[in-house]
Amino acid sequence: MKIFNEISVVESNKLIADNIYEAFLYSPKISKLSKPGQFINILPSKNWQNMMRRPMSIASQGNDKISIIYKVFGEGTKIISKWKTGQKVDIIGPLGNSWYDYEINYPILIGGGVGIAPILNLHNHLKEMNIKHSLICGAQTKGEHFLNHNPIKDIFLSTDNDDYGFKGNVVNALEIIKKDISSNIKIFSCGPHGMLKAIFNYSLASDYKCQLALETIMACGIGICQGCTIVKDDMKNKNTYREKFSLACIDGPVFNIEELDKNAF
Repeated sequence: MKIFNEISVVESNKLIADNIYEAFLYSPKISKLSKPGQFINILPSKNWQNMMRRPMSIASQGNDKISIIYKVFGEGTKIISKWKTGQKVDIIGPLGNSWYDYEINYPILIGGGVGIAPILNLHNHLKEMNIKHSLICGAQTKGEHFLNHNPIKDIFLSTDNDDYGFKGNVVNALEIIKKDISSNIKIFSCGPHGMLKAIFNYSLASDYKCQLALETIMACGIGICQGCTIVKDDMKNKNTYREKFSLACIDGPVFNIEELDKNAF
């Protein structure tokens, strides 16, 4: 797999919901090779003093551009939110693996928070392939949603604290919409650890196939720093480090739930 260190150019960077931004970058090399589920590592500014870059899922690619969707919660994302049109940004990518095996079962895509980025990428990819599927987007408040609840188009919103879309979390929404699906279900999800753990347990209990894109610290993005170590089984009868653990940046971020232990969350 080719990985590029590319000097991209900011084409737009705007607020799309409460404290949630979307930026488009002119990045022809990474755009050409990236697939839904992969990510980039960003140098937020030329004056960035931290040792490691900031990882960000790719929300779209095509026409020599990529996009990211992010929430401001730390120093790096605060700097990114102030990017101006025409500004040059040093990025590395595409990194990690991508979603796969979505052609056989009925895909239900579930994104929570800014974990919606790689899910939206898959959503648009499936639309291009004419693969029927459902999309569930979860948020804590109505103001954090940037899509519209549209059951006719199989787009469903869940909101924890406000009565918007389905009142409750993404699992509550899944319980409702799955009643109208006759095909075998496969879940694809990305979001906060608490949400992924709930979907992990729900999928196991329901015997659903499921892939999760894990959100964790991926500082280097190429398997050197070991900051994104994931427990991949119960560690019994395993003799080596790589038999016991995976790295989210190079083995993932997309994993089948059979590859993960409950302690991965």
